[in-house]
Amino acid sequence: MNRIVELSNIEKPIECCRLNITTNETTFYRGTKKVPGFTGLYYSENNGFVTPDDGIKIFAIYPTQIGPVVYYEDKEYEINRELTITLSKEGKNRIFRIADYNIEVNYIESPYIGMDSWSDEIDVDLFFMIEQRYQDQDFYDQYSL
Repeated sequence: MNRIVELSNIEKPIECCRLNITTNETTFYRGTKKVPGFTGLYYSENNGFVTPDDGIKIFAIYPTQIGPVVYYEDKEYEINRELTITLSKEGKNRIFRIADYNIEVNYIESPYIGMDSWSDEIDVDLFFMIEQRYQDQDFYDQYSL
């Protein structure tokens, strides 16, 4: 049985992705999501991952019965308050780390930060949002089914 999650691009909400967690296949499209309500967010290498490879790599976070889960390099990882999650900034370069899972994501700062009143860093940078909010209860409420 395939597990499919529909996700919105954090920087450009009209860009969506259907992620098949069972087969690791992604389908990207523009327009309205087909699943109503909040279903999760993603960031793809074409948004600014530093090291692209043959396929389009994505980093996603979505709600599950057990709480927030991130998807990276074809694997799922549970997010909890005990993890060590950090974000390093040097100029426009960013390094997001989840030390407990040995995850390190290099990316470039979003060009959408400060673009309008809805574009604070926490609103358009998925990694910044996770690093800032993963200790808060409302984060777990939002990412739990």
